[in-house]
Amino acid sequence: MQNSNIRIKDLPEGDRPREKLLSLGPETLTDKELLAILIRCGSKNKSALDIAEDILNEYRTLKNIGGLPISELMKIKGIKKAKVINILVAFEIAKRLNHINFK
Repeated sequence: MQNSNIRIKDLPEGDRPREKLLSLGPETLTDKELLAILIRCGSKNKSALDIAEDILNEYRTLKNIGGLPISELMKIKGIKKAKVINILVAFEIAKRLNHINFK
C-alpha cells in the first residue's frame, strides 16, 4: 500500500487499528497497525499508518526496529521524542516479557 495521506479517523471503523483491536483482538493486527498504535498520531502530511508503513519499508521487521539505537529512531521522518519513547518502551516490555512464563 502506498502512503495514502488519508487520516485514520476518515477510514471505515473496521479499518482503524484501535477499533480493530477492540473488536477482533490484538492478535489480528498487522505489524503496521501495531506500530501505528504506538506512534499514536501522524504528522501534517502522513497518518500514523503511513509513518508505520514507511518504517517497516525501511527496516522490514519489528525485530529490526527494536534493535535500533535512539539516534536512528530520531532520524525517521514523522517520529519525534514522544513517539520514540513509546516505541522504546514497547520493545523493552517485550524483552522483559520474553523472560516470563504466563499461566
